[in-house]
Amino acid sequence: MLDLAIDTSSSVGSIALGNAQVVVQAIEFRGPQRHSAALFPALTRLGIPRLKLRRIIIGLGPGSFSGIRVSLAAAQGIALVQNIPVIGICSAYSVALQHKKVTRLGVFADAKRREAFCTVFKNGELERETYLIPMAEIAEHASKFTLAVSAEPLAGIPTQVYPRAQDFLAFPEKFSGWVKRQPLEPIYLREPVAAK
Repeated sequence: MLDLAIDTSSSVGSIALGNAQVVVQAIEFRGPQRHSAALFPALTRLGIPRLKLRRIIIGLGPGSFSGIRVSLAAAQGIALVQNIPVIGICSAYSVALQHKKVTRLGVFADAKRREAFCTVFKNGELERETYLIPMAEIAEHASKFTLAVSAEPLAGIPTQVYPRAQDFLAFPEKFSGWVKRQPLEPIYLREPVAAK
């Protein structure tokens, strides 16, 4: 059986169909359209909902909170109909897989409110989970890594790398980075702004 992987944490969204052995098809979407407009036609092109899936893997960011919510809603709808699990993964794992030979990799994302997210990998393995830093300190922070990357333009981070859904398919069944607790939520790391 095949897995469906989705990442909409950056301005370049992607979906992929496959498993740990093979990527059957991968589709990227970008440009002026919002992910909510591009995701559903891309899923149709993959043959969803006709295909029977084993599970759905969602990139949880850090990144576009709204974009991630769109993919979570789509995944939960498909999963409900097919009675299959939805699991999450930090989107930065895709970037680490693309740069697994980098000694120390800092994956940055705009957290808004004058802050940035940073996730740290050492030779493709997670060294430090996602944390927040002040945006004013991003260049100094980035200088501590062999390579610092971001999916979106950030001052002090010259290299852009986008998470790819197809990379999520490569991680093994017993991978420690899977997020299985429900309901799945985008990586945010802040208390809600509104009063409880």
